[in-house]
Amino acid sequence: MQKKFCCTRLQVRHEVAREIGLNFRIVIADTVLQFDKSRVYRFYFTAGYHATDTDITLMNIRYCPFCGMDLFAFYKDEGYVNERETPLFS
Repeated sequence: MQKKFCCTRLQVRHEVAREIGLNFRIVIADTVLQFDKSRVYRFYFTAGYHATDTDITLMNIRYCPFCGMDLFAFYKDEGYVNERETPLFS
């Protein structure tokens, strides 16, 4: 599957390693904890972190800050997921 993104600027933030600067993460929520079963993904900007970090700076977003796209409407395929929900993202 070739991934399509709502805009190039967000794509660049999605494709960088999580340890490098500002990045966009698509996280699949734990199905037990989902309040809205139709929205299984969560969207975050993070300031870069390592998998072993226990505290990270992140911002939960719904709309692309670059083009305004509703992220829930655009990203509906598990192929975009960067990670599964962990205590860092809950």
